[in-house]
Amino acid sequence: MSLIVWNHFQTAVNSFGLWKEYLYRPSYDPNAFISVEDLYQPHPSTIIADGDGQEESSCPSSSSVQLLVNWQNTGSSVKSNGKLDRLVHDVLLCPDFQLGQLQNFSATCENQKADAIRERLGFLESFQLASVDIEVPSGAKNVPPQMFPIPGLYYRKIITLIKDAFKSPISLRFHLSPYKLF
Repeated sequence: MSLIVWNHFQTAVNSFGLWKEYLYRPSYDPNAFISVEDLYQPHPSTIIADGDGQEESSCPSSSSVQLLVNWQNTGSSVKSNGKLDRLVHDVLLCPDFQLGQLQNFSATCENQKADAIRERLGFLESFQLASVDIEVPSGAKNVPPQMFPIPGLYYRKIITLIKDAFKSPISLRFHLSPYKLF
């Protein structure tokens, strides 16, 4: 005979009307300390203008600010507010930063230099080198697909990635308790 004890736990309903139900009490709720303001930032086009057509905002604005925000909101969507703040405070406002040194700047060239340094430091030792063959369809019913070799593919084994993730200090914040979201 087995005795199974369930210690069901349900979180409070959040401002979105969502709650979680756990089979047992988790060590902590990672979302408990997230404010609504952290979850939503209004897009500039949704800011309501006051009666004289001026936007209501407590944030200062200038042509430099507008250039930065426009850069953030174009192209890749991985440029978060935090990353943009870091660019401004840790790079552009750094006393060592000199705009004149960027006249002939090339991201490709600088990344190649950084890659060469990493190679010398042994960073790639944790990666494996492989060649992969991919089958590419011809687009016609009567023509068979062709195999194309893709040489020089670097990868890491998933087990080493998992081990590295759990060795990291951030692993203390991993949330491993399964739950149902309602």
